[in-house]
Amino acid sequence: MSEKNDPSQANNGPPTLRALGLGELLDTTFSLYRTHFWSFFGIASGYFMAMTIAISIAFLDDAAGRGAMVAIWVPTVIAVFGIFLFLVSRLVLAGAQVCLGNTISVRDVLNQGKQRFLSYFVGSFLFGVITFFCLVLLLFIIGFLALLYVQSAIGTDGVAVALNLILRVFTTLPTVGIVGFFITYWSFFACAMWLERTSMGVGFKRGRELIRGKGRWWRVIGTVIAIFLLSVAIGFILRTVFAFLLVLIGLEGVGNFRETVQWMVLWELPTKLSELRLSYALMYLINLGIDTFTMPIWVIGFTRLYFDQRIRKEGFDIEVMATRQEVDSDAKTI
Repeated sequence: MSEKNDPSQANNGPPTLRALGLGELLDTTFSLYRTHFWSFFGIASGYFMAMTIAISIAFLDDAAGRGAMVAIWVPTVIAVFGIFLFLVSRLVLAGAQVCLGNTISVRDVLNQGKQRFLSYFVGSFLFGVITFFCLVLLLFIIGFLALLYVQSAIGTDGVAVALNLILRVFTTLPTVGIVGFFITYWSFFACAMWLERTSMGVGFKRGRELIRGKGRWWRVIGTVIAIFLLSVAIGFILRTVFAFLLVLIGLEGVGNFRETVQWMVLWELPTKLSELRLSYALMYLINLGIDTFTMPIWVIGFTRLYFDQRIRKEGFDIEVMATRQEVDSDAKTI
């Protein structure tokens, strides 16, 4: 039976299961993560291990030919993408447990619903492809219009410089909006598939149902963007701190503070074995550790937002409360 129709999974849940504002939602996210830190971090650590292996392959294949590199990297990228999606789905399941007041069993979380993973993988891949083509189309349209404007306004002199400036300024917000839009729909699709145990098609439909509505969709998308930006900001702060420490230690290959922060934030690190230094290896490990640390933040956040939308649109909190009372009554009878 699906979680949608079986809220008894929420036994002993928190009495504060209700619709939340942005500030309360973020506070709840951090509170849940802090309380169950080792369970969430233990699940997310699979990302660290998978990416460490992938980066190691990048250093070991620099002597291979083009054909060999394609043969190595196509299955590697698919495997890493699959592992990432699997870990996100496990974090969604764990996040749902803590949102509903249950304890996390990491073993049970890792073993749940594996038969739906292929559908989830295909659906997530489609979201990625559509997002990519929308971004390419956006950049093409803005670039074309900017080129026409620059040529008519200032002629051919300085076109490249002006065009680059316009593209930087006018693509940031639309890019964030498009990525936020698709991430929002993908996150609700993932929650619906794993928490309501739906098929891929029903997962798409449920995502639209929970997001759309007058005065709702922009708030939901804005909340998801805020959650991700907060996670990115935390990662940036941690990278800055570690960059300062690396500069302070003075390891070989470490540049000045600004360069080191730029290398870590933008992943501008070498991918050839001949260029590898201890400092670069540390930067890779620090980056992966920070990403592993911040991953549960945004997954817990959009999982709680999923419940928030169900509370607002479907009265899920009342359903949960009624089920708790029924279970408590049965327990007293027994």
